[in-house]
Amino acid sequence: MTAKNIKNFYRFDALNISNGSLNFKSSKINMTIKNGSDNLYINTVLFRLSYKIIQKNGDYLFSRIDLAKLIDPVLRPSYIKTAKRFDTVIIDPGHGGSDPGSVNRYGKEKDFNLRLAKILMKDLERKGFRVRMTRSSDVYPTLGQRVQFANRIPNAIFVSIHFNSFVSNTAKGIETYALSPQGSGTHNDRGIRNSFLTGNRRDSENIALATAVHASVMKKSQAEDRGIKRDRFTVLAGLSMPAILVEGGFLSNPSEAKKIASSSYLSILSNGIANGIVTYRNALR
Repeated sequence: MTAKNIKNFYRFDALNISNGSLNFKSSKINMTIKNGSDNLYINTVLFRLSYKIIQKNGDYLFSRIDLAKLIDPVLRPSYIKTAKRFDTVIIDPGHGGSDPGSVNRYGKEKDFNLRLAKILMKDLERKGFRVRMTRSSDVYPTLGQRVQFANRIPNAIFVSIHFNSFVSNTAKGIETYALSPQGSGTHNDRGIRNSFLTGNRRDSENIALATAVHASVMKKSQAEDRGIKRDRFTVLAGLSMPAILVEGGFLSNPSEAKKIASSSYLSILSNGIANGIVTYRNALR
Protein backbone atom coordinates (compact mmCIF):
# COMPACT_ATOMS: atom_id res chain seq x y z
CA MET A 1 0.00 0.00 0.00
CA THR A 2 1.44 3.38 -1.00
CA ALA A 3 1.72 6.32 1.37
CA LYS A 4 -0.50 8.35 -0.97
CA ASN A 5 -3.22 5.70 -0.83
CA ILE A 6 -3.07 5.70 2.97
CA LYS A 7 -3.31 9.48 3.02
CA ASN A 8 -6.41 9.44 0.79
CA PHE A 9 -8.19 6.46 2.36
CA TYR A 10 -7.87 7.71 5.94
CA ARG A 11 -8.59 11.28 4.85
CA PHE A 12 -5.46 12.89 6.19
CA ASP A 13 -5.38 16.58 5.38
CA ALA A 14 -1.77 16.43 4.25
CA LEU A 15 1.15 14.12 3.53
CA ASN A 16 4.47 15.93 3.81
CA ILE A 17 7.62 14.17 2.62
CA SER A 18 11.05 15.62 3.36
CA ASN A 19 14.42 13.85 3.21
CA GLY A 20 12.74 10.46 3.38
CA SER A 21 10.59 11.38 6.38
CA LEU A 22 6.83 10.99 5.96
CA ASN A 23 4.34 13.01 7.99
CA PHE A 24 0.59 12.36 7.72
CA LYS A 25 -1.52 15.10 9.31
CA SER A 26 -5.17 15.58 10.20
CA SER A 27 -6.96 17.57 12.89
CA LYS A 28 -6.62 14.71 15.40
CA ILE A 29 -3.79 12.51 14.13
CA ASN A 30 -0.12 13.12 13.44
CA MET A 31 1.61 10.03 12.02
CA THR A 32 5.31 9.95 11.10
CA ILE A 33 7.85 7.44 9.84
CA LYS A 34 11.18 7.48 8.00
CA ASN A 35 12.00 5.54 4.85
CA GLY A 36 13.66 2.24 5.69
CA SER A 37 12.39 2.33 9.28
CA ASP A 38 9.90 0.22 11.22
CA ASN A 39 9.41 2.89 13.91
CA LEU A 40 5.99 4.46 13.38
CA TYR A 41 4.80 7.32 15.58
CA ILE A 42 1.10 8.03 15.94
CA ASN A 43 0.44 11.09 18.12
CA THR A 44 3.84 10.62 19.83
CA VAL A 45 3.20 6.93 20.66
CA LEU A 46 5.85 4.62 19.21
CA PHE A 47 4.85 1.46 17.32
CA ARG A 48 7.15 -1.17 15.87
CA LEU A 49 5.91 -2.27 12.45
CA SER A 50 6.26 -5.88 11.31
CA TYR A 51 8.07 -4.66 8.19
CA LYS A 52 10.11 -1.58 7.35
CA ILE A 53 8.64 0.78 4.79
CA ILE A 54 10.45 0.92 1.46
CA GLN A 55 10.71 3.30 -1.47
CA LYS A 56 10.03 1.95 -4.95
CA ASN A 57 9.46 3.81 -8.21
CA GLY A 58 8.94 7.07 -6.37
CA ASP A 59 6.38 5.65 -3.93
CA TYR A 60 6.74 4.77 -0.26
CA LEU A 61 5.25 1.35 0.45
CA PHE A 62 3.75 -0.09 3.65
CA SER A 63 3.19 -3.83 4.09
CA ARG A 64 -0.35 -5.20 3.89
CA ILE A 65 0.11 -6.85 7.29
CA ASP A 66 0.98 -3.55 8.97
CA LEU A 67 -1.91 -1.81 7.26
CA ALA A 68 -4.49 -4.45 8.22
CA LYS A 69 -3.13 -5.46 11.62
CA LEU A 70 -1.85 -2.16 13.01
CA ILE A 71 -2.61 1.05 11.14
CA ASP A 72 -6.28 0.39 10.41
CA PRO A 73 -7.36 -0.87 13.87
CA VAL A 74 -5.41 1.92 15.57
CA LEU A 75 -6.87 4.66 13.38
CA ARG A 76 -10.38 3.15 13.25
CA PRO A 77 -11.01 1.00 16.35
CA SER A 78 -14.77 1.35 15.97
CA TYR A 79 -14.52 -0.52 12.63
CA ILE A 80 -13.04 -3.70 14.16
CA LYS A 81 -15.48 -6.42 13.10
CA THR A 82 -14.46 -8.93 15.77
CA ALA A 83 -14.74 -6.45 18.63
CA LYS A 84 -17.10 -7.41 21.43
CA ARG A 85 -18.28 -5.59 24.50
CA PHE A 86 -16.61 -6.70 27.71
CA ASP A 87 -17.26 -6.24 31.41
CA THR A 88 -14.40 -8.25 32.89
CA VAL A 89 -10.65 -7.67 33.06
CA ILE A 90 -8.36 -10.63 33.76
CA ILE A 91 -5.13 -9.48 35.40
CA ASP A 92 -2.14 -11.80 35.12
CA PRO A 93 0.66 -10.97 37.58
CA GLY A 94 3.67 -12.60 35.93
CA HIS A 95 5.88 -15.21 37.60
CA GLY A 96 5.16 -16.23 41.22
CA GLY A 97 6.01 -19.03 43.62
CA SER A 98 9.24 -20.76 42.65
CA ASP A 99 9.68 -18.36 39.71
CA PRO A 100 10.81 -14.98 41.10
CA GLY A 101 11.38 -13.27 37.76
CA SER A 102 13.98 -10.52 37.89
CA VAL A 103 15.54 -9.74 41.27
CA ASN A 104 17.20 -6.55 42.55
CA ARG A 105 18.08 -4.91 45.87
CA TYR A 106 14.46 -3.88 46.42
CA GLY A 107 12.87 -7.27 45.88
CA LYS A 108 11.57 -9.74 43.32
CA GLU A 109 9.64 -9.08 40.15
CA LYS A 110 6.93 -11.58 41.11
CA ASP A 111 6.11 -9.45 44.16
CA PHE A 112 6.07 -6.14 42.28
CA ASN A 113 3.81 -7.72 39.65
CA LEU A 114 1.36 -8.84 42.32
CA ARG A 115 1.44 -5.50 44.16
CA LEU A 116 0.61 -3.64 40.96
CA ALA A 117 -2.07 -6.19 40.05
CA LYS A 118 -3.85 -5.73 43.39
CA ILE A 119 -3.82 -1.93 43.04
CA LEU A 120 -5.11 -2.26 39.47
CA MET A 121 -7.88 -4.59 40.60
CA LYS A 122 -9.22 -1.94 42.98
CA ASP A 123 -8.92 0.82 40.36
CA LEU A 124 -10.83 -1.25 37.80
CA GLU A 125 -13.53 -2.26 40.27
CA ARG A 126 -14.09 1.41 41.07
CA LYS A 127 -14.67 1.95 37.34
CA GLY A 128 -17.33 -0.75 37.28
CA PHE A 129 -15.38 -3.71 35.88
CA ARG A 130 -15.44 -7.24 37.18
CA VAL A 131 -11.87 -8.39 37.85
CA ARG A 132 -10.35 -11.85 37.92
CA MET A 133 -6.71 -12.67 38.72
CA THR A 134 -4.66 -15.59 37.45
CA ARG A 135 -3.01 -15.54 40.87
CA SER A 136 -3.71 -13.52 44.00
CA SER A 137 -0.90 -14.87 46.17
CA ASP A 138 2.68 -16.10 45.85
CA VAL A 139 1.95 -19.20 43.77
CA TYR A 140 3.06 -20.19 40.27
CA PRO A 141 0.35 -21.13 37.78
CA THR A 142 1.99 -22.45 34.62
CA LEU A 143 1.53 -20.42 31.45
CA GLY A 144 -0.86 -23.08 30.19
CA GLN A 145 -2.90 -22.89 33.38
CA ARG A 146 -3.14 -19.12 33.08
CA VAL A 147 -4.44 -19.46 29.52
CA GLN A 148 -6.95 -22.16 30.47
CA PHE A 149 -8.19 -20.09 33.41
CA ALA A 150 -8.68 -17.00 31.26
CA ASN A 151 -10.39 -18.80 28.38
CA ARG A 152 -13.17 -19.98 30.70
CA ILE A 153 -14.19 -16.40 31.50
CA PRO A 154 -16.68 -14.73 29.09
CA ASN A 155 -16.77 -11.10 27.95
CA ALA A 156 -13.24 -10.35 29.10
CA ILE A 157 -9.90 -8.85 28.15
CA PHE A 158 -6.51 -9.95 29.49
CA VAL A 159 -3.65 -7.83 30.84
CA SER A 160 -0.38 -9.51 31.87
CA ILE A 161 1.79 -7.49 34.26
CA HIS A 162 5.60 -7.68 34.20
CA PHE A 163 8.71 -5.62 34.86
CA ASN A 164 11.77 -5.70 32.64
CA SER A 165 15.46 -6.43 33.17
CA PHE A 166 18.58 -6.17 31.03
CA VAL A 167 22.31 -6.82 31.34
CA SER A 168 22.97 -3.08 31.06
CA ASN A 169 21.67 -0.98 33.93
CA THR A 170 21.04 1.96 31.58
CA ALA A 171 18.07 0.35 29.79
CA LYS A 172 14.85 2.06 30.87
CA GLY A 173 11.28 2.76 29.91
CA ILE A 174 7.93 1.09 29.39
CA GLU A 175 6.87 -1.17 26.54
CA THR A 176 3.63 -2.95 25.73
CA TYR A 177 3.31 -6.16 23.73
CA ALA A 178 0.58 -7.58 21.54
CA LEU A 179 0.70 -10.95 19.78
CA SER A 180 2.57 -10.98 16.45
CA PRO A 181 0.24 -11.42 13.45
CA GLN A 182 0.45 -14.47 11.23
CA GLY A 183 3.02 -13.96 8.48
CA SER A 184 5.29 -11.67 10.50
CA GLY A 185 8.24 -11.88 12.85
CA THR A 186 8.56 -10.62 16.42
CA HIS A 187 10.43 -7.72 17.98
CA ASN A 188 13.29 -10.01 18.94
CA ASP A 189 13.14 -12.38 15.96
CA ARG A 190 12.32 -10.89 12.57
CA GLY A 191 11.94 -14.32 10.98
CA ILE A 192 8.52 -14.81 9.39
CA ARG A 193 6.14 -17.33 10.97
CA ASN A 194 3.11 -18.41 8.96
CA SER A 195 1.32 -20.53 11.56
CA PHE A 196 -1.99 -19.19 12.89
CA LEU A 197 -2.35 -19.03 16.68
CA THR A 198 -5.56 -18.83 18.69
CA GLY A 199 -4.72 -15.31 19.78
CA ASN A 200 -4.45 -14.16 16.16
CA ARG A 201 -8.25 -14.20 15.94
CA ARG A 202 -8.06 -11.01 18.01
CA ASP A 203 -5.18 -9.27 16.21
CA SER A 204 -7.05 -6.02 15.61
CA GLU A 205 -8.42 -5.83 19.13
CA ASN A 206 -5.03 -6.73 20.61
CA ILE A 207 -3.29 -3.78 18.96
CA ALA A 208 -6.16 -1.38 19.71
CA LEU A 209 -6.08 -2.39 23.38
CA ALA A 210 -2.29 -2.09 23.48
CA THR A 211 -2.52 1.39 21.95
CA ALA A 212 -5.06 2.70 24.44
CA VAL A 213 -3.27 1.29 27.47
CA HIS A 214 0.25 2.21 26.39
CA ALA A 215 -0.67 5.79 25.49
CA SER A 216 -2.41 6.25 28.83
CA VAL A 217 0.46 4.75 30.85
CA MET A 218 3.01 6.91 29.04
CA LYS A 219 0.97 10.04 29.73
CA LYS A 220 0.61 9.22 33.43
CA SER A 221 4.13 7.95 34.10
CA GLN A 222 6.19 10.27 31.88
CA ALA A 223 8.58 7.34 31.49
CA GLU A 224 10.69 6.69 28.41
CA ASP A 225 8.57 5.25 25.59
CA ARG A 226 10.00 1.95 24.36
CA GLY A 227 7.02 1.44 22.13
CA ILE A 228 4.22 -0.97 21.33
CA LYS A 229 5.83 -4.18 20.13
CA ARG A 230 4.96 -7.68 18.93
CA ASP A 231 5.92 -11.10 20.21
CA ARG A 232 4.56 -14.62 20.50
CA PHE A 233 4.60 -15.00 24.26
CA THR A 234 2.92 -18.25 25.26
CA VAL A 235 0.54 -16.48 27.60
CA LEU A 236 -0.76 -14.35 24.71
CA ALA A 237 -0.71 -16.95 21.94
CA GLY A 238 -3.40 -19.24 23.33
CA LEU A 239 -5.95 -16.70 24.50
CA SER A 240 -9.39 -16.32 22.95
CA MET A 241 -9.90 -12.73 24.14
CA PRO A 242 -8.06 -9.44 23.45
CA ALA A 243 -4.78 -9.53 25.35
CA ILE A 244 -1.64 -7.51 26.02
CA LEU A 245 1.50 -7.75 28.14
CA VAL A 246 2.77 -4.61 29.88
CA GLU A 247 6.43 -4.24 30.90
CA GLY A 248 6.24 -1.45 33.49
CA GLY A 249 9.91 -0.50 33.67
CA PHE A 250 13.37 -1.94 34.31
CA LEU A 251 14.26 -3.50 37.64
CA SER A 252 17.87 -3.51 36.42
CA ASN A 253 17.90 0.30 36.16
CA PRO A 254 18.68 1.86 39.58
CA SER A 255 16.41 4.90 39.21
CA GLU A 256 13.47 2.97 37.76
CA ALA A 257 13.90 0.17 40.29
CA LYS A 258 13.56 2.67 43.14
CA LYS A 259 10.36 4.04 41.62
CA ILE A 260 8.88 0.58 41.05
CA ALA A 261 9.48 -0.26 44.71
CA SER A 262 7.24 2.64 45.77
CA SER A 263 3.48 2.27 46.14
CA SER A 264 2.95 5.76 44.75
CA TYR A 265 4.57 4.87 41.42
CA LEU A 266 2.70 1.57 41.19
CA SER A 267 -0.50 3.58 41.68
CA ILE A 268 0.50 5.84 38.78
CA LEU A 269 1.03 2.80 36.55
CA SER A 270 -2.26 1.29 37.69
CA ASN A 271 -4.16 4.49 36.99
CA GLY A 272 -2.65 4.64 33.51
CA ILE A 273 -3.59 1.04 32.72
CA ALA A 274 -7.12 1.43 34.08
CA ASN A 275 -7.77 4.66 32.18
CA GLY A 276 -6.42 3.06 29.01
CA ILE A 277 -8.84 0.15 29.38
CA VAL A 278 -11.72 2.62 29.71
CA THR A 279 -10.51 4.43 26.58
CA TYR A 280 -10.41 1.13 24.69
CA ARG A 281 -13.92 0.20 25.85
CA ASN A 282 -15.29 3.58 24.79
CA ALA A 283 -13.61 3.35 21.37
CA LEU A 284 -15.59 0.19 20.58
CA ARG A 285 -18.93 1.94 20.93
